[in-house]
Amino acid sequence: MRNKWPILIIFVLALLPIIFIGNIANEYKLKIVLFGFLLAGTNAFFYRLKYFKPLVLLTSLLWSINTSTSFFFSNEHQISFSSTIANTFINTNSNEAVGMLSYNKYYVFFFIFMLLIYFLSVRWLSKNIDNRLLRSSVWALFFACLLVPIDYYISGKKHSGKIILSEHFLMGTPFYNSSAMVRAIYENQQIRKIASVRVNFNYIQENKDIDLYILLIGESARRDHMSLYGYDKTTTPTLDMMRENMLIFNQAISPAPVTILSVPISLSNITLYQLRNKTHYADNIISLAKDVGFKTIWISNQGKAGKSNSLITAIANMSDNQKWNKYIGYDEELLPYLDDTLEQKGKKLIIMHIYGSHEPSCNRFPDNKLISFSSNEDDNCYDSSIAYTDQLIRKIVNKIKGNKASILYFSDHGLQRLDKDGNIRYHHGVSNPRKDAYNIPLFIWYNNNVNPQYRHTGVINTHFSTSDNYYLISDWLGIHHKSPEHCRSPLSNCFKPPKELMVIDGNKNLMQYSNLPDEKDIKASNK
Repeated sequence: MRNKWPILIIFVLALLPIIFIGNIANEYKLKIVLFGFLLAGTNAFFYRLKYFKPLVLLTSLLWSINTSTSFFFSNEHQISFSSTIANTFINTNSNEAVGMLSYNKYYVFFFIFMLLIYFLSVRWLSKNIDNRLLRSSVWALFFACLLVPIDYYISGKKHSGKIILSEHFLMGTPFYNSSAMVRAIYENQQIRKIASVRVNFNYIQENKDIDLYILLIGESARRDHMSLYGYDKTTTPTLDMMRENMLIFNQAISPAPVTILSVPISLSNITLYQLRNKTHYADNIISLAKDVGFKTIWISNQGKAGKSNSLITAIANMSDNQKWNKYIGYDEELLPYLDDTLEQKGKKLIIMHIYGSHEPSCNRFPDNKLISFSSNEDDNCYDSSIAYTDQLIRKIVNKIKGNKASILYFSDHGLQRLDKDGNIRYHHGVSNPRKDAYNIPLFIWYNNNVNPQYRHTGVINTHFSTSDNYYLISDWLGIHHKSPEHCRSPLSNCFKPPKELMVIDGNKNLMQYSNLPDEKDIKASNK
């Protein structure tokens, strides 16, 4: 080589992928750089071969996608691409995935720029590096790949069970985000086993003189934006009038800031320390209710397309009947499904999974339902989505007047209203979350047909995590477990608030809720 430019260019190509990688062990960072160095030389060698140029282009595309993905999530959400995010792309509808990317379209230009940088650099290297050195990089890369399985076994990662071989391999390459996809696919394969797990229940059943239970799962609702909880704008007039027949939880929190994690946990007998073992999800509210003899129906506006292996769908598929909106529409489109279900005889548990206030919240209701609560457009959209859910509840209540009925409503998680600079932008708190990402509304309502002795009304001012929902919902249904864990239900006589509440972020990292920052701190720092 006549100069140092080729070596410099190769090092730049090798280093670029780790700039936005986030929190990862130095072991993998070193492997990524070394692999990237050898990969650049290998691509330069293959570029000289006519029939291998498409392979070079494919490698360039994958390299650019990986780097651009890391840049997007690092810059836009201050997080790394993880198996949770990968599951969101795999298991949710395309609207939600596209919505995540639609904030800033200039990332598409960044991807194109990265693609040109890599491909043109490889092309230049193929003409300016000695052929023997390029051939050496091919052999070095080949033997490096052969060493990966040996390293996997020697390091003990095989026996730990925490990482699989293909995941371990990809984490040490410039395509490291693919390891999250591999992990997500692996977890989805484990989910398939849930349906075959037999659960041995041990409970006492109580007849509560209620023939219709509706479990209404909201989406992205913050309780501090509901007038039911003291918000200074009347966003929940229906709920405000229903207060006398309610048990209101004033300090309910979600276990996770994203739907794909929070809903399965909130419906299952599982702790935050057991999430790796998917078989725990087999013991859930639906399998329990069916064991007692309830007719179980799942009605969802979250869209089933592409979700055949998600935990939510696995649990939903245990119900006797499921109704899914093929495409996400307005939540009131679920009401005809509810009408059909109400005509069926027998004791019923109906789970309605709505889209509530999911970002962008202005898409959650018809244009004529937009209410000007304030001068800020984002706040108006969000508050109007809360008001739209309130109207939906009113319509549901009117439909069940003839039944002895009760509704339990909770939101899957909250949302963060401010970004790191103090600007108003409602978003999920996937990484470095604040308390606002977990603070949710939760209440139980009974209609007047229910015998007063079976109504639990008033307020609960202590903290309660919906990670204990399994026991709360069980007691609500009249199912009392013969285990000490039943004291985790606020409806039990032995309930004691937990001393410390644990939550997980979008990457499943455990943290203490009390240690999380509050949105008020950001407001104060940006005045």
